[in-house]
Amino acid sequence: MKRLIGAVTMLVAAGPVFAADVATCTLSADKKTVTVTATNPYSKVMACEVNCDMAIPNGIGTVVCVKPVPVGAKDFVMCTETAAEGHSYTRVKGASLNCPDPSAPPPGSKADTDSKDEDDDEAKADEMMQKMLKQGQEFLQKQKQK
Repeated sequence: MKRLIGAVTMLVAAGPVFAADVATCTLSADKKTVTVTATNPYSKVMACEVNCDMAIPNGIGTVVCVKPVPVGAKDFVMCTETAAEGHSYTRVKGASLNCPDPSAPPPGSKADTDSKDEDDDEAKADEMMQKMLKQGQEFLQKQKQK
């Protein structure tokens, strides 16, 4: 029983470590630039969305990056965001990541599919990735216009 509890504890503790290794938000030494990097451990291109919550004087700012990460990429720069003139970030408060395994079946799908269904699933995944990218780019454009 003690071994089971120990094993479960190790799995729970190891989970967040892996997620943190997939994508990171880094604040430059001058505290004016946030760089989002990602590593793709998968054998397919990984669609990745990263939201970096940045502490700013009197509040919180969010840097949003949505981009495909190439196969085998390590510390791939997804985006670099510089604070507006006269402003700076104080620290990285946190980050939310959505970088799912591109080989994993979508939630709620059946595991035993024929090749036609797999082709359809890949087409849907590609369509969804393009939609995510477009939404992220539109969001960034709106933020730049403010």
